[in-house]
Amino acid sequence: MLKSEVAKLFEKIVFYYPIFGGDREQARAKIDAWHESLETIPLSQAVENLKRYAADSENKYPPHPGALTKPLDMRTDADRYHEHMHNSGIQTVEQWDLMRKKAVPPTEEQRRKVRESLGR
Repeated sequence: MLKSEVAKLFEKIVFYYPIFGGDREQARAKIDAWHESLETIPLSQAVENLKRYAADSENKYPPHPGALTKPLDMRTDADRYHEHMHNSGIQTVEQWDLMRKKAVPPTEEQRRKVRESLGR
C-alpha cells in the first residue's frame, strides 16, 4: 500500500470513527507509521477488513494497523467460548472412553485382600 492509499484508508476510518482524525502534523506522522505496517497489504484488503471491523458492535474504538492486515475472525467472544467448551467436552468424552477401554478388573488376590480387610 502506498502512503497515498494509507491516506485514503484514513478517510474511510474517519467516516466510521470520527475520533480517529487529528491535525495535519499528527496525520502525516500517523500515515508514515501506518505505512510501515501496511506497505505489503493491498488497499482493497485493508478496506474490506475495516468494514468487517466496524460492523462488529464490540469494536467501539478505531482499529490499529494490525487489525486491518488479515481477515478478521467474525466470531464473538461467546462463539469462541462455546466452541472451546464443545471441543473440551469432546476431548473429555474421548479420554473417558479410552480409560474405560483400558481398564482391567481387580485380580482375585486383590479381591481377597479387600474382603479380608472388610471382614475385620
